[in-house]
Amino acid sequence: MIKYPINEPNLSELEKKYVLDVLASNWLSAGGKYTKRFEEKLSNYIGVNYSLAVQSGTAALHLALKAVGVQIGDNVILPNYSCGATISAVLQCGANPVVIDVEKETYGLDANILKDAIIKYSPKVVQLVHIYGYIARDTLEIKEMCKKYGVIFLEDACEALGAEMNNNKPGSFGDISIFSIRSEKMIGVGEGGVVSTSNHKYFSEAIKLASRNAPYRSSDFPYWKKYFYNGEGYNYLLPHLLGAIALAQIERFENEILPKKIYVGEMFRNLFCDDSHFVLQEIVSGSSPCYWLNSIRFTAGNKETVRNLGIYLLSEGIEVRSGFLPLSDMQGFNPVVFGSQDVGHYLYENLLVLPSASRFIESDIQTISEKVNLFLSEVKK
Repeated sequence: MIKYPINEPNLSELEKKYVLDVLASNWLSAGGKYTKRFEEKLSNYIGVNYSLAVQSGTAALHLALKAVGVQIGDNVILPNYSCGATISAVLQCGANPVVIDVEKETYGLDANILKDAIIKYSPKVVQLVHIYGYIARDTLEIKEMCKKYGVIFLEDACEALGAEMNNNKPGSFGDISIFSIRSEKMIGVGEGGVVSTSNHKYFSEAIKLASRNAPYRSSDFPYWKKYFYNGEGYNYLLPHLLGAIALAQIERFENEILPKKIYVGEMFRNLFCDDSHFVLQEIVSGSSPCYWLNSIRFTAGNKETVRNLGIYLLSEGIEVRSGFLPLSDMQGFNPVVFGSQDVGHYLYENLLVLPSASRFIESDIQTISEKVNLFLSEVKK
């Protein structure tokens, strides 16, 4: 039995109240008032003009790529250390994923490698991913690099809602950005995602494609045009029932949910920072993480030690995750692999993600820390 989960939703009576109101209204599908209010509040929070709630983070990523015009044969550069959805969405567009290595400090896309990759592959889009709620080290440099070379900058902020850099929030750096609102993310509705942008053209295209590419759905048009379609489209819009949960989550986020995640993250860093066995993910100067997940990265030893630690912690009711297996190593994706992927492989073999639920108190983090140290002391003997 898992006593200390990696993460879990933070729910209250407000979510219940809004859901019951939706049930009473008898409108569960897309286009509900709660969803629209959520989109407005999220846009205001991150500092963009538009947001569109959809059914998953993966759908948001696919939609964002299509909205900016990614077509069959286009090149899209993305980090090798990331969730598989980042490459799956590229393949859904018929585009060519080009994976490059990440930097070791924050696990984000490495600008030093990216420049050469842009020159060689002339990508339509560069995807940057903020890992575990920490701002990627080279975010601002990559933003400027994309602008210089005329490349669309797509910011994957699925794990970083609530973080900041120079008083700006993830989701506001990219030409177009995405979030996940899956249950265990910073805010969660079960399954969901968001596309955000200040570019009206991209937003209009996203709405059209997410609504099956049916341009005459509103009451402004004759009813007999309702099922006219302008080509390929998707049924991606977030149902009203989940929009109600999303609205409650964003209304509670700044004052309730985020402070608890920050408390857990800071307590984690205080208890784990002085251990000689590992180092912690770096906080970029001028930034503050949201601490979606907390990890330890072993500086020495071997992957068997890391894996055995994970097995031991699971046996003690402490849930763990490994680092991401590099996308270049996954059969079936077959991306273009540019340069060495040494950092991605190092992270996969030497990183362990530990429980980070917002309900944890100091004694919970202390228990997890003690279990880790107990195992490592036994390994030394």
